[in-house]
Amino acid sequence: MNDLKALHTTDPALIPALIQEGLSDSEIASRMGWTIGTLRVRCSQLKISLRRRNARIVLPQSLFDKLHQRAAIMGVATSVLVVELLTAIARDGLYNAVLGDDGAT
Repeated sequence: MNDLKALHTTDPALIPALIQEGLSDSEIASRMGWTIGTLRVRCSQLKISLRRRNARIVLPQSLFDKLHQRAAIMGVATSVLVVELLTAIARDGLYNAVLGDDGAT
């Protein structure tokens, strides 16, 4: 039982940091050891907004599923994986390599 408790944290002060990390409501609730409903009620009581201020990109469900599976294997939030991938591509100029383009365009 103590091992299970160690996997969860119930300190609401951590919620803004988890939001900033890009975790979804369900991922935050799981991390806290709460249901999504409990998370929303506690955030409302504490005046913590669960709204994300980042840009939203709509992905095809099949692509999202693949990214989500890979993120789970890596132990990170899907959004964290996506940001890391895009950061590496932009930082290292890997657009052509990733897209299979010979650079002619």
